[in-house]
Amino acid sequence: MKSFISLEEAIEILNSNTRPLEVEEVDLINGINKTLAQDIYSKINNPPFDKSAMDGYAIISEDTLNTKVKLKVIGTVYAGESSANEVTKNTAIKIMTGAPIPKGANAVVKQEDVNIYDKFIEINKAVKRNQNICFEGEDITKGILLVNKHKKLNYADIGIIASSGINKIKVYKKPKIAFISTGDEVLDINENLTEGKIYNSNKYSILSRIHELGYDVVGINHAKDSSQNIGSIINEFSRNANLIITTGGVSVGEKDLLKDAMDYIGAEKLFWKVTIKPGSAVLCSKLNNTIIISLSGNPIASLTAFELLVRTTLEKLSGKEKIEIKREKAILLGSFSKKSPQKRFIRGKIVYNEGRQYVAMTQIKSGNGILSSTIDSNCLIEVEKGNTGVEEGTLVDIIKF
Repeated sequence: MKSFISLEEAIEILNSNTRPLEVEEVDLINGINKTLAQDIYSKINNPPFDKSAMDGYAIISEDTLNTKVKLKVIGTVYAGESSANEVTKNTAIKIMTGAPIPKGANAVVKQEDVNIYDKFIEINKAVKRNQNICFEGEDITKGILLVNKHKKLNYADIGIIASSGINKIKVYKKPKIAFISTGDEVLDINENLTEGKIYNSNKYSILSRIHELGYDVVGINHAKDSSQNIGSIINEFSRNANLIITTGGVSVGEKDLLKDAMDYIGAEKLFWKVTIKPGSAVLCSKLNNTIIISLSGNPIASLTAFELLVRTTLEKLSGKEKIEIKREKAILLGSFSKKSPQKRFIRGKIVYNEGRQYVAMTQIKSGNGILSSTIDSNCLIEVEKGNTGVEEGTLVDIIKF
C-alpha cells in the first residue's frame, strides 16, 4: 500500500483499479443521467421535409415583386397534414407553422404582412425566394453523429436522439453505492443529543450529494468503533455494491480502525493519505472488485475528498473513459494569505460579470469541521503546493460541483 501520495498519483491508482460497468439496453426516456455505450447517428434528415417556419401563406415569391398584388387562396394546410393542391402563379395556400410546403411554392409570407379579402389576400411586403421556410435536413442531416459514446446524457441529448426516431439506446449501468458512517460519538438526527456526542451530518450531506448527482444508494449503515464490526458491514455490502463510501476512522488515532477493518476482511489496501488539504486522511481499498473509499470524519475534509476522488470514480464506473478532475479558470475575488505547503482546496462561489468568470471564497473560517463554509459554495478553488498566498485578481483553477 502506498502512503502520503499526490492527488495525481491517487487518481492514477483509482484509474487502474476501476472499470466501467456492464452495458444494458434501455428505453430512451430511461437514459437520462446515464452514459452512452455507443455513438448515436441520425437515422433521418431533420426536419424530414421542407416546412413553414410560421403561420402565413405559401406563395411563389416572384408574385410579390409588386406589393398590393392580390393572390387567390386555393386551400389550407395544417401541421401534420399535406396539401393536394399546387401553388401556381397568383395563387396561395394558407399554411400553419410546421406544415409541409405545398408543391409549387417557394416562400411563405407572414400572416401579418397580408390583408385578407374573403378568398383572396393582398400582399403588403415583398417576399424573397425561400423566405420563412425550414428546409429538409436544415437542422440535422441523415448519418450525422448526434451524441458521442461516453457522454452522460442530459435532457438535450435525449431530445435530439428522439428527433431521429430512436427509442432504444445502449448505456452503461449506473453504479450501486453503499454508505457507512463510523464512530461511537456519532448520533443520527432522530436521537437525543447527549454530552460528547455529535449529529451525523456526514451521512446526510454525502448521501444528498450522491442523489444530487443522480446515483442510487443500495445500502446505508452506521458502525461502532470496532474493526470487526466495520469490516463485517463492508464485506456484506461488497457483495452487491460497486462502490462503498465510509466516513471516519482513517487517521492515526487509537480509534482510527479502517485499516484494521480492511485487514480483518482481507481487502487490498491501495493507498492511504493523499497530500492535499483538507481531505488528506483517505484510505482506498478493494474487495470483491468493489472499490472502497474511506473518507475523513471531518465534514469539510470528507466533502472535499468526495469531489476529488469519489465523484470522479463514480463517473468512470458509469462509463466515462477515465478518472479525471475537470478544471476551469476564474478570477479570484479577495485574497488568500495562508501558506500552502501542500496542495490546498478552498470552497468558493462562482459569479459572472461582463462575460468573465470570477470566484469568491466562501470558506472564511479555517478548519476541517467548519460545515458552514459549504453554504452558497459551488466549486473548489485549487491552490498549488508551495504557494505563499494568492492576490485578488489572480487567475486560479476551480473545480465546479
